[in-house]
Amino acid sequence: GETEIQILMRQLEKTSNAVNTTSCGRILDAVAAVLGVCYERTYEGEPAMKLEATAIKGKDVLGLKPEIKGNVLNTTQMVLKIFENKERYSKTDLAYSAHAYLARGLATLAIEKALENGVKNVGFSGGVACNQILTSNMQKIVEKAGLKFFVHKAVPPGDGGLSFGQAVVGGFLTI
Repeated sequence: GETEIQILMRQLEKTSNAVNTTSCGRILDAVAAVLGVCYERTYEGEPAMKLEATAIKGKDVLGLKPEIKGNVLNTTQMVLKIFENKERYSKTDLAYSAHAYLARGLATLAIEKALENGVKNVGFSGGVACNQILTSNMQKIVEKAGLKFFVHKAVPPGDGGLSFGQAVVGGFLTI
């Protein structure tokens, strides 16, 4: 609830006692909690999916520039900005702003790495690739940079695709 959110925000402001994550889903879960969209997960992906549903008709009212250092997208400042603007903007617009920030940051990282390595294709995978707001925003940015953007079609991008890949590799190892 709100008490936990206040504690979390104090921890983020101090940047001590804060746990790092490499999961986009956990960042979306945090934003969902900060905005009061979903405090408790009762099934896999619930907070992130509810946040996406909240954001669907929103607009990017914050327009935050991605903070990237050492190939890591800083999401702490984005979460703090969302919290600081809870009274100023709607949940819908702040939820969309979070998606837009993540899309810009991830696309920027992917474009930089593709160009550094002479690669013309960018793939987006993982459970978060099921998020249409994130995926469509990333696709626009990547394609605007002149690169091709790929997402899963026949195999799911999350754990189902991982399991499929493991089965394929296992099959080849036993042949």
